[in-house]
Amino acid sequence: MTLSALAYALRWRSRAVTPGAHRGTLAGPGHDFERSVPLGDQGDARRLDLRASLRDPSERVWIRLFRQQAQVPVVVVVDVSRSMDYRGATHRHTLAVELAEAIAHSAWRVGDPFALIACDSAVRRELALPPCRSAAGARAAIARLRAHVPDGDDNSALLRVAPQLPRRRSLVFLLTDAHMPDERMSKVLASLAHHDVVTVVLGDSREQRASARWGIARLRDMESGAERLLLQRPALARAFEEARNERRERLRRIAMRYGRPPLFIDDRIDPMQFNRYFLQT
Repeated sequence: MTLSALAYALRWRSRAVTPGAHRGTLAGPGHDFERSVPLGDQGDARRLDLRASLRDPSERVWIRLFRQQAQVPVVVVVDVSRSMDYRGATHRHTLAVELAEAIAHSAWRVGDPFALIACDSAVRRELALPPCRSAAGARAAIARLRAHVPDGDDNSALLRVAPQLPRRRSLVFLLTDAHMPDERMSKVLASLAHHDVVTVVLGDSREQRASARWGIARLRDMESGAERLLLQRPALARAFEEARNERRERLRRIAMRYGRPPLFIDDRIDPMQFNRYFLQT
């Protein structure tokens, strides 16, 4: 299965006026049946509800009312701080770019406007793309993101993303390695709570696990650049695994306060895992 098979789904109805592929709140042409009503001056006799009409003792003619399908803005917010440049089992920034490109393609396929915002310690305006339905515009924005080298000191500008988002409720993908204090993560998700946020945590198996073999390892903090030597040993490997599980559980609890659980992607993008996430959350 290729990345072009990625598909997202919504749990809520869009209030947008523009027709699209998602369930909407407005009455209009579509396949989302709402209710049957007696035929009035504004009714459409082509939507005759024969069964309801035959059951009516007053012999009134009933018609079916439907809700119009609507579009939803899709926004990808990408963490481009220095830790996103980590190269282990994969290059994390490249993984983020590939996922952003696949989401853009999925949005273009169903007719949703796509937007891109990149942040480190500042909102990188040179990488931004306002909501648009242009496939060429999305490809150009993805190309700029691909060429960018993550070098920000931290991802604190994620706290300033909310004013850049569309005013109406949108589907927001937050692509990050979550290398930030729990308090900041909580504040970021709280600031985006008006929207439907999918927190995608990009992990790497080589970063998250320590070797159980005895030896000397040099560790470097990707954000600060600080280095230290560690003695590799089985006990340290177990401690790494426990810390990884505890961190993921904390991220899950934080994300659940504001909506969906996080989606953990390690090393590569699995379209089946991605699509199943939207069926289960």
